[in-house]
Amino acid sequence: MHTAKLDWITPNAESVIARHARVSTKDPNREEYKKLLKFCIKHGHWSIFEQASASFEILTTRAISPQILRHRTANFQELSQRYSNPWEVLEEIDLPATDFSIRRQAEKNRQSSSSELPYEIQSQFRRRIELFDKTARHLYEDMLGAGVARECARNVLPLYTPTRLHMAAPLRTFIHYVGLRGQSDTQLEHRKIALCIGRQIKLQVPTVVEAILDLLITSDESPLEGWRFLR
Repeated sequence: MHTAKLDWITPNAESVIARHARVSTKDPNREEYKKLLKFCIKHGHWSIFEQASASFEILTTRAISPQILRHRTANFQELSQRYSNPWEVLEEIDLPATDFSIRRQAEKNRQSSSSELPYEIQSQFRRRIELFDKTARHLYEDMLGAGVARECARNVLPLYTPTRLHMAAPLRTFIHYVGLRGQSDTQLEHRKIALCIGRQIKLQVPTVVEAILDLLITSDESPLEGWRFLR
C-alpha cells in the first residue's frame, strides 16, 4: 500500500537546472552540464535545484500521511474525508488496510520498531483487528446512512484508513526528503515511500543522483544518508 508514482517532472530537468545556474554567463545553453551539477552538489550550492520541480502521487494510510505533511517546503493535496468515503475512492488498493506490519518495539529508540513479532502473537491480534475493522466500517456506514455528515462520521475511522495525496516540490526538497526519510531510523512504511520516490528521481535526473552518491562515498555521516539505500 505504501508507494508513490511520478505525476510529472520539469522536462529535461537537469539541463534546465544547468541553464539557470549559468544565468550570469555568455552561453547558458551549453550542452555539457555534468561537471557543473556535480560541483554544485559537492560544495552545497543547493539553490539551483529549486529551478526544477516534480510531483508524486502517494498511496498510504492516515497513520503515515501526517509524517509526510511535516515537510513544509512541499505542497500537498490529500484525499478529503469530509468530501468522500475513502473506502470507495481507493478501491484500487489491492492489500487490505488491516494487513499492516506488527513489529516489536525498539529497545533503545522509543519512537521506532525492530523485527516483526512471532506469527503466533500476530495471529491473535490479526483476528481481533479483523473484528474491530468490521465494527468500525459498519459504524461508519451506518452513520452515513442515517444522514450524519462525513466530516463527523470520519471521527470513527482508524489510522490504517487508506489515503491518497499529491506531493509537489522543487527537486531540492526531494533531494533532502529522500536523504532524511530513506534512513533506517524512519518508520518502515514511510521509508518505503521515500525510497520509491528516490528510485524514480534517479531515473529522471541520473547525474544529480550520481553526484549525491559520490558525495556520500567521502562522507561518514550526512543528512543525505538515505540515498545510500536505493536499490
